[in-house]
Amino acid sequence: MKNTPNSNQKTDSLGNTTKLQVVPENKGLQGNDLEEAHKLVELFAVQELACSCLTKTEKRTNGKGQTYDTYIHRVNYCLKRRIDAGKLVSVRYNQKREKAHYDNVQRCGSVWTCPFCARKITEGRREEMKTAVDGWQKRGGYVYLVTLTNSHHKGDNLPDLLKGQARAKQKLWEKTKVKNMMKALGCVGRITATEVTYGDNGWHPHYHLLVFFDHQIDTGALQTFLGLEWIEACRKAKLKLPSLEHGVDVQKGKRLSDYVAKWGIEEEMTKGHVKKGKKDSLTPFDLLRQSEDNPQYCYLFKVFADAFKGKAQLHWTKGLKALLSVSNRTDEEIAEETEKESIEIKEVATKIWRLILKYKIRGEYLNACKADHLDGGDRVDKLIWKYALIEADWLEKEEINKALALT
Repeated sequence: MKNTPNSNQKTDSLGNTTKLQVVPENKGLQGNDLEEAHKLVELFAVQELACSCLTKTEKRTNGKGQTYDTYIHRVNYCLKRRIDAGKLVSVRYNQKREKAHYDNVQRCGSVWTCPFCARKITEGRREEMKTAVDGWQKRGGYVYLVTLTNSHHKGDNLPDLLKGQARAKQKLWEKTKVKNMMKALGCVGRITATEVTYGDNGWHPHYHLLVFFDHQIDTGALQTFLGLEWIEACRKAKLKLPSLEHGVDVQKGKRLSDYVAKWGIEEEMTKGHVKKGKKDSLTPFDLLRQSEDNPQYCYLFKVFADAFKGKAQLHWTKGLKALLSVSNRTDEEIAEETEKESIEIKEVATKIWRLILKYKIRGEYLNACKADHLDGGDRVDKLIWKYALIEADWLEKEEINKALALT
């Protein structure tokens, strides 16, 4: 395997774009199977878009003292580079879930830039939050949804906004007056999620918190109290001040349930990637999906990716997971969880895998493997033959061009 990044080379034979394409011929697929097939291809297309935006590399040195270039964002290698270079990539099928997946391929574990890892990680985190909320409510406790935001304008620097909000949040919860009030109200802990959208007023980073109390509270009174304290915290952090009306919001009931049920980078990760956001509230993946039609969105997604690289999407206060019987798992551990109840249905030869990567047909190939496994068809052979002919034609043109260059 070469040390220089090359999995995203553009190929003139098929063009340079990665539009959200339709699934190739898949006779026999109907209803939900066809919808899932389309969704899979779209997810791979979104991941390719992320790779096309996040092209920055850095120099690294291996154990032998040799330097090489590597992509800063690991999404460029996700579901592409092999884990064990001595083994082939394979396709496995889970009969219970009726899904196929690649095996012996790396996962980037990025909840921010990779649609596959984001979908898996946010679903795992959603289940943890649901376990926490349901368990606490069964014990007679109460949970409230608190949102913290501040004023922002177009042109504001996203990293600066994030740093300022982090300082303000720290000052809020460290203030003795706030600590004493939350203790008096029976607060046992909180889960904080960092989220961001982009709209007419530029970047809009904000916090959503699930706050756990041992008894029912007055939401209006808490909102006013936290609202005043949040304004003061923003002032000390040198942020643009929010209004008392919009800086803090405290909710319970249906909105809390909806938030936990749909939580993620955007509403329902399994559907969010084919959904278009509103102009005044684009999620990072909205920016990514529309980046080919608007190059500025590609730049904005890169700004977002660089600003959020390495950050945790959720933060639990100390002791809360233990109190609510929730296990500790990193994003990478969730992303790399393998399908235990699956069988191998196809090994992918190295040359075939390179062809699949070059022509960006990972989704189509996976769908074909699944369909062939179910009905004994020959879609895989037809798909590979189609692109082998395209590759042969491209190689022939390359040889002709080289020969002409020498004359």
